[in-house]
Amino acid sequence: MTDWTSIRTRPNLPSPGCVRAHFNGQVVVMNQAMGIAELADRSGVAPHTLRYYEKAGLMLSVPRDSARRRVYTEDHLKWVRFLLHLREGGMGIAQIRAYAELLRSDSIQGRQDRLEILRQHRDKVKSRIERLRQHLMVLEQKVAAGCGPDINPPTGKG
Repeated sequence: MTDWTSIRTRPNLPSPGCVRAHFNGQVVVMNQAMGIAELADRSGVAPHTLRYYEKAGLMLSVPRDSARRRVYTEDHLKWVRFLLHLREGGMGIAQIRAYAELLRSDSIQGRQDRLEILRQHRDKVKSRIERLRQHLMVLEQKVAAGCGPDINPPTGKG
C-alpha cells in the first residue's frame, strides 16, 4: 500500500487505514484509501492511463489529500475494472464518458440511458463474438486439414 504514514498517524483519524482527503471543498475521512501506484498495480492500468481517464472525464470523482495526491478507494478500483471491460469490449472513450456522466447524474432517465448504452454495447459484443466464431471455424478446418487444400494467391498475371 502507498505510504500514507504522515497522514495516518494523526490522532484524530479513526484507524490506520484511513486517509483524510479534500473533496468538493470538504474534508472527508476515507477507509481503505490507496494511492495511484497501488490502484495501478491492483487494476493492471498504468498510472499515466489512470490520470488520462480522470482528465478525459471517465473516472469517478477523485479526491486529494492535503499534499494534493490522488486518493482512491475500492469503488475506484471496481470502476476501473468495469471501465476495462468496456474498453476491451470495444466501447469508445466518448461513449464511456457519456455513460460516466449519466452515472454522475443519478436520475431515473440517466439510469435508463445507461442501461440503453450497455444494451447496445452488449449487442455489438455479441455480434463481434459471432464473427470471431466464424473465423475460428475456418481456422479449425484449416488446421484439421493440415493446412490444405490451399487457395493460390492471385499472381497479378491476367
